[in-house]
Amino acid sequence: MVHQITLNELVIAIIIVFMMVMVMIIAVLLYSLYQYRILHNRQIWTRIIENKIIESIVGGHQAEADDQSFNSNLRKYAFRDLFLGLLVTSERKFSGAARQEISFLFHQYHLEKEAWKNLKKKKNYLVVAGIQELSAMGVTRALSVFTSLLKHSDRLIYQEAQYAVLTFKGFEGLSFLNTLHSPLSDWQQLRLLHSITEIPDSHDLSPALWLESSNITVIIFTFRLIRKFQLLTFYNAVLKLLDHDHVHVRKEAVRTLESLENDDTVHQLTTSFPQQPLPVQLEILKALKRSKSMECLAFLKQQFLEHPDNAIKIAAAEVMVCLGQEQYLTDMALDSNTGLRFKQIVNHALQKKIC
Repeated sequence: MVHQITLNELVIAIIIVFMMVMVMIIAVLLYSLYQYRILHNRQIWTRIIENKIIESIVGGHQAEADDQSFNSNLRKYAFRDLFLGLLVTSERKFSGAARQEISFLFHQYHLEKEAWKNLKKKKNYLVVAGIQELSAMGVTRALSVFTSLLKHSDRLIYQEAQYAVLTFKGFEGLSFLNTLHSPLSDWQQLRLLHSITEIPDSHDLSPALWLESSNITVIIFTFRLIRKFQLLTFYNAVLKLLDHDHVHVRKEAVRTLESLENDDTVHQLTTSFPQQPLPVQLEILKALKRSKSMECLAFLKQQFLEHPDNAIKIAAAEVMVCLGQEQYLTDMALDSNTGLRFKQIVNHALQKKIC
């Protein structure tokens, strides 16, 4: 028998639903109020902390330290955490005496404890923050911990540890490349390169070891390092990598040889040209275009006339234009015996005319 819903039961059901909706509305309002207070406090605290940092930079150690209002806020964990984050951000913006004052604030208010706590947290983003905080403030005691984190499973953590170790140890801090199996992103490579400010010792053979790495990104990074510091000692080691299995490595090798150019570079590149895949051949032609060496003119004419790929013919013609061979190409385009394809290539090269 089907149960008939009575009016009383319907009213009770409506009241229960209404109460549930009201509870949800109240919960949302309370949560919104809580978030607003957090945001409001953060805005106020940010101004207070920024003023403290400015006072310290301008006034030095003589800036007022016995600030009761500021010290009262320091008892709040959220305030200390924000203070620490803003100090790290400010440290990146300043140098010299200003940076020293920021470091002084870090130690004066004993914020190192907060940084160590972050380093020991289970959440990866907090560990990354801890690494950034301790390395930015020059806490050398943390170096051994950073070194242990180089083999961490999380990419963000081990990349931040790599950067931190390099910050403390300079070029020597790149020793982790000896056994690195995980990839180095382009962004990470740029960060590492930017942080190295001193030319490596000419007797340091580490780059030669990295050029033999099975990790392609380590080789690419080493090429960039060699180009940045013009490490001519490794020219021959780079030259050998024109035979590497990976096309990307070969292309980077061409760029590096171009950067380290000597009297033999043009001949070596043109000699290697026939054995290279199309992308590397195009990279070689770009290098010859930038070198503006007349030594390669006969080679360029040969590629222009005989190479089966149109992309190579076009690139060769563009290099010839940069070498002042416009008249040669113009005469060919006007010759009635010249095929339509060659005329189109010549016209394209003459119109582009970017050297």
